Amino acid sequence: FTKRAITIRLVKTGEAPELSLADGELWHLFLSHIWSSGQDQMAVVKRQLQLLLPGIKVFLDVDDLVEIGNLERYVQESACVLIFLSRGYFRSANCMRECQAACTH
Repeated sequence: FTKRAITIRLVKTGEAPELSLADGELWHLFLSHIWSSGQDQMAVVKRQLQLLLPGIKVFLDVDDLVEIGNLERYVQESACVLIFLSRGYFRSANCMRECQAACTH
């Protein structure tokens, strides 16, 4: 008896959804959070999404950030942004950069 991983399936077909990206997009989701009070929670969100939606590309700084100066570019290369509001988020200059980029993208 092998336990099958639970994944999201379409009701109509029973198949996993096709995850596509528009031209210029590298990520399905960008996770915006403040490190001090949101890092662990966002790591869990990313891992759970990857289990539920195989093939999803989720940007999480601890895994994917190469250059802090490119935050706006990472947001622009993402189809969606999830902002995790926790203590200190609006006092973080980098979080505000991400939020601004998401609002103007």
